[in-house]
Amino acid sequence: MKFSYPLAATTFGAEEIEAAKAVLDSNQFTMGECVKRFEAEFAAWVGAKHALMVNSGSSSNLLMVDAMIRRSKGNAPWKKGDEVLVPALAWPTTVWPLVQLGLVPVYVDVDPKTLAIDLESARSALTPKTKGMFLIHVLGQCADMAATLAFCRDHGISLLEDNCESLGANFDGTAAGNFGVMASYSCYYSHHISTMEGGMITTNDSELFDDLRSLRAHGWVRDRGDKTEWEAKYPELDPRFMFVLPGYNVRPLEISAAMGSVQLRKLDAMLDSREKLASEVAGWTKQFAPWMTLIGAEHLAAKDGGRRGRRHSWMTFPFRLDANAPIKVAKVKEIFETNGVDTRPVIAGNLARHPANLHAETRTANSLANCDALLERGFMIGCHPLVDPKGRAALESAFRALGKI
Repeated sequence: MKFSYPLAATTFGAEEIEAAKAVLDSNQFTMGECVKRFEAEFAAWVGAKHALMVNSGSSSNLLMVDAMIRRSKGNAPWKKGDEVLVPALAWPTTVWPLVQLGLVPVYVDVDPKTLAIDLESARSALTPKTKGMFLIHVLGQCADMAATLAFCRDHGISLLEDNCESLGANFDGTAAGNFGVMASYSCYYSHHISTMEGGMITTNDSELFDDLRSLRAHGWVRDRGDKTEWEAKYPELDPRFMFVLPGYNVRPLEISAAMGSVQLRKLDAMLDSREKLASEVAGWTKQFAPWMTLIGAEHLAAKDGGRRGRRHSWMTFPFRLDANAPIKVAKVKEIFETNGVDTRPVIAGNLARHPANLHAETRTANSLANCDALLERGFMIGCHPLVDPKGRAALESAFRALGKI
């Protein structure tokens, strides 16, 4: 079915096309100067010391988890068999790298307002083997980082941030992704900026950044800041083909980075447009479907305060029906789709309920009630920074149709 208001739509224009053509004309296609430039620009935009580009946000998560169990120098924070707290409201590529690398994900419930990890649920699931938390900033909304950091300090656990969905969100003036050991970002088609496929990792730890560089490309020493130390330590090896970690090949393309630089320059304006549309959608929800909650709408009342004042960057619009709503969520989605508006579940709803877990060692908190509510009564629609009149009309008509229930 072709939707007038799809879940995601392109934000590419003439500038991105010209940037891509320039790369094709250059004859340098994989990981070169465009990648280095985009990494530096991205790090500066989010306020991190280092940024590393890879081929996807999923690969960002994979490399981060690997770097927590393997270090080229000193001891790694985690070891195989350790437990890591994860939200049951998750995309699989936050959780599966833990399984794939021998760690044990522990599913916990989420807070109904932020959709991030509920700290009381997390506390109930702690054991002596709990060594980490993989926090997700969900669909544009930054988690409560004061409480989250206090929890991690109190229990001596390391924090990773999955910020693939929330580029541009902040907490008390600090960009999401700058609170943990490192953070992941996605530049996939449907995210805040698009490089077609692509991802980033940010960190303020220079030694860790070197290990991430190695893990990105076969374990090579060639891109590391401490390359000369390794050359001196192993003089019998040709430094052009020296490997210090069991790495991967998740290198990005120059064409993706060139387009990413253009997209990054547009990001502030696109975030403003997303927020403006969110205000309209919040108004329509209140007017036509007061028995339905636009999750995160309370942040629209806050003053912006510039780039670092934005708590919510609105990747999509997640909704939850009240328990006493006059219709079921299936009917709501049917009404939206009949009016040309694409719908999806709120991420996986409750990943702990999915059959893939039959192939993994996991553990689950005693209750996942809030995730179950999202699975049973939640859905989401897209949030577009560029909405054509036909798409906006379809969106408004869907809400007006709900008002006739």
